[in-house]
Amino acid sequence: MKIYVDQIECTGSGQCEQIAPRFFTVLDTGLATVVDDEGRPLLDGGAGVGTDVPEASIGEVRDAIDVCPGACIREIAREPH
Repeated sequence: MKIYVDQIECTGSGQCEQIAPRFFTVLDTGLATVVDDEGRPLLDGGAGVGTDVPEASIGEVRDAIDVCPGACIREIAREPH
């Protein structure tokens, strides 16, 4: 699974960061974004790049997706192998 935050739809509630801080952070702008493997925020919510979610963390990220009031956490479709 690879995800990003659609910042146009983001409400800045921070619920994603509370549930899955390893993958999300709320910026000084008040908008959420995903973070890279070293915890650095990705530009533009990670759109076009995304961040990888290991299999063991998919449930945690799905919980963040479910509670997001802006419904702005998106999954990037993987290319078929």
